[in-house]
Amino acid sequence: MTEIGRALRTARLAAGLSLQGLAARTNYSKPYLGQLETGARVVRPEHVTAYESALGVALSPLYAQVPVAAPYESEVSMELSSLLLPSTAVVGGEAGFTLAEVATAERLARWARGLQWSEATPPRRAVIDWLEANLPRLQRLSPGPGRAEQALRVGAELADVAGSMCWDIEETDTARRFYLAAARLAHSAGDSCLAAAALSGLTWQYLDQGRPEDGLEVAQLAQYIARRSATPRLRAALAHLQACAYGMLGHTTAFERETAYATECHLEAAATALADTAVDRSLTALNLSFLLGPRRTWPGRGRQSELLGPSYRHLAANRPQLVGAAFGMDRASVPATVIDPAITLTSFARLHLMLGEPNRAAELAEAALPLAGSRPAGRTAARLRDFHHESLEFAGVADIAAARTAIEDVTGCAAAPSIPS
Repeated sequence: MTEIGRALRTARLAAGLSLQGLAARTNYSKPYLGQLETGARVVRPEHVTAYESALGVALSPLYAQVPVAAPYESEVSMELSSLLLPSTAVVGGEAGFTLAEVATAERLARWARGLQWSEATPPRRAVIDWLEANLPRLQRLSPGPGRAEQALRVGAELADVAGSMCWDIEETDTARRFYLAAARLAHSAGDSCLAAAALSGLTWQYLDQGRPEDGLEVAQLAQYIARRSATPRLRAALAHLQACAYGMLGHTTAFERETAYATECHLEAAATALADTAVDRSLTALNLSFLLGPRRTWPGRGRQSELLGPSYRHLAANRPQLVGAAFGMDRASVPATVIDPAITLTSFARLHLMLGEPNRAAELAEAALPLAGSRPAGRTAARLRDFHHESLEFAGVADIAAARTAIEDVTGCAAAPSIPS
């Protein structure tokens, strides 16, 4: 516990407030406040101000203990620092969007959402062409209610679609550019939840690349900017992301805490009828990212199990009731029209590798192969190759060796090098 965190906790207890009571007065979540007090999060000036307002006491001496560096000072966060400021945009001389243009963009967004996970006809090129033509205009719009707000919001949704589709084919630099654009446009539109949903995609990309510090920072920023308006589904998604980041960093206690909180939010979301909002549609990409799992760009063979495996195995040993939630196994299945059933089985096989259960992983991979067909292609083939890549550490297990050979036969991926005894 840091000195400033201890001081915040002392002030709260002196006022007779629990973390839950303080959360009700500040609009920060109970886990978020707990992390400030324990030192899991860096305390910023706005946090001290929130405590002062909620407790009705002056905490002026604590401001001297707040780090002098600007909030979110890393290279990643410097790019996102504008999201902490009031919504603004530069008014340019170019005319705004007409009603017809906004309506056309909204039709494009609906069409693209319906096809973005299609193997045969993904609308990537059409969406990117629209963005390349219109992003400069969007960035010059003056925010405010009405048509400008509509244009900014639909632009954000299209940029999020583009980011997801580029991430899916591992065009990571392009995906990152569009995720950032989506968050900024949503922020200019005054839609903090949509901005946070776009940041969730960027967070997963950093985790995918083995950059948990950056991923955690972006997820925490997303949680902060949407703290007053986040839906249970958004809060659950952001907590799952933070859990993954903590797991990769080896912080098992924080991993368990965020997983438990995500489960609470998920149960709350399941009991709530949600509209098909842009925020919820944006989170589809994140849910699929958990299902699809890390990409082959992770550094070195077997790194998935090495980085995340210990946290999942610790969770299974100490809180087995949370394992399904941590893996997303308790969620409604994704329709086969969105994701191939062979991918679902392969994904769960990869998760069982992280649990150190190679025989169960091999069983699921073998079940996926007939569904994938004799010559799988696209995303299905990519995920089978992922399993082949990640299962190297268990290549000495007979069932895993058989599954790997079968995958080599149908996908043409290279056979495993011999493992030193």
